Amino acid sequence: MPDEVKIPDEVDSIALKFLDIKGKPREIRIPTETFDVVKEEGMSFDSSNLGFSDVSQSDMIAVPDPSTMKVLDHGFEKVAVFLCEMRWPDGTPFKGDPRYLLRKTMEELSKEGIEIHVKPEYEFHILDRDNFEPIDSGHYIDGRSDHTRMVGEMAKAMKEYDFKVEKIHHEVAPGQYEIEPLPYDDPLKAADEFVFIREIVKEKAAENGVFATFMPKPLAKEAGNGLHVHMALYEEGEYMFSPEKLNEKAAGFLGGLLNHAKALSAVVSPTINSYKRLVPGYEAPVYISWGGENRSVLVRIPAYGTEEQKKGRIEYRAGDASANIYFMLNSLIRAGIDGMENSLDPGDEVKEDLFTVNDEEIKDMGIEFLPTSLSEALDELEKDEVIKESLGETYKHYIEMKREEVLQFNRDITDWELRNYLDF
Repeated sequence: MPDEVKIPDEVDSIALKFLDIKGKPREIRIPTETFDVVKEEGMSFDSSNLGFSDVSQSDMIAVPDPSTMKVLDHGFEKVAVFLCEMRWPDGTPFKGDPRYLLRKTMEELSKEGIEIHVKPEYEFHILDRDNFEPIDSGHYIDGRSDHTRMVGEMAKAMKEYDFKVEKIHHEVAPGQYEIEPLPYDDPLKAADEFVFIREIVKEKAAENGVFATFMPKPLAKEAGNGLHVHMALYEEGEYMFSPEKLNEKAAGFLGGLLNHAKALSAVVSPTINSYKRLVPGYEAPVYISWGGENRSVLVRIPAYGTEEQKKGRIEYRAGDASANIYFMLNSLIRAGIDGMENSLDPGDEVKEDLFTVNDEEIKDMGIEFLPTSLSEALDELEKDEVIKESLGETYKHYIEMKREEVLQFNRDITDWELRNYLDF
């Protein structure tokens, strides 16, 4: 990581930011005058409270990456934000740190002469802060919303912080919007960017008296929020994916995504609520399959975009923003690498609209289903060594945390149960 950085004079304080095991942002504030020391020695924290370790070995340090600095203007203060990696007190890397794991994967790919760029698409809802109802009744690319000014404020803020956005538009559900970054980028930069963009969206919504959520399924009977990941692979400067023909390595990468799809679900769709989104009828993927322009498959090769984009990319459609973005991208890439190394077969392209085909016919086509619950996805993760290894030294804590999440939900009494069973 580069070392040189100058803190602007107008900055009031410094925020050291990183994601916990669930993907939620955590932050340590320090005065500007201590940054030079913290940059070299790191800032201590209790990693057991973030889910990464046991209390018996919980001392870690957060080390800022100077290249990630963004000065956020909150009106009443200006804060220099640095994204951090986690290390042990002696300075050695913590090999369960999601950001570290993704960075090491990229270095490994680079040594093989392969480069990958990604572009996540972020969907979110804007809701009334008091009753959590959607702020509008709009639909796909609806321009009639009374809240277009607020969306414009989000776009303006992203531009001010040097985040290039291709488009922001209303999605299919009431109060639902999507942000698409402009460039395909290095996966580490793309993940870092999401950390900042999510914060900008939430802050601008709060300034307008409403609430923004990236929750996978905040509204019943409406489309949920996904985090689709577009991936473009290059070898010796040439695109590996093509809408016309897949080369051997590209086919293997695609095969890896499909062969590991069930276990991947536990990482990219990691909450109880995720599986309320992954149901038929809302353009969310359910079937482990691939196709061209087909939006009913798990992985597709889009035909739209700029001339550069049309040269070759794939879109993985099952993820959502309740995931730790670094874990998500690392596990997807690791699955693809395994596919390339072992020449995993992606099977035939699916051209049918699978949403119009019944389950028995889909089984006859040899197509399998994604897990339908977090518990089922965790069962698949425990059997998949490649995806387990993508979580590094955090795997044990991750699976324990997620099993506890399922247990807590199973013990809770939901409003649905009260409505349907209270009169017994």
